[in-house]
Amino acid sequence: MVKLYLDEDVNILLAKLLKAKNILNETTQESGMLGKSDLEQMGYAIKSEAALVTHNRVHFEKIYEDYIYHQKNHNGIIILIRREAYVMANRLAKFVLSHHEIKNQLWYV
Repeated sequence: MVKLYLDEDVNILLAKLLKAKNILNETTQESGMLGKSDLEQMGYAIKSEAALVTHNRVHFEKIYEDYIYHQKNHNGIIILIRREAYVMANRLAKFVLSHHEIKNQLWYV
């Protein structure tokens, strides 16, 4: 199963809802990464062997393109479309349970 790292843009309630569904995840608050740059968040996700989950489409599309261009590996980026927290949790849980490998991929959920 894909481990998730939720950046600070994502509602913390989502982490609790995902944990209730046995989806392994960590937040920027839990990791002490609040206020760090997007590149630092990406680096932490890589170090933690987790896919990064964000609402920040513009910045993370650029980071993804840079990683592809420089042939850098990462554990995946999930651009989560803003919705009500319970809807996002259900969609993300279904995605994680049906995708066992998303390394070096960018997904919109």
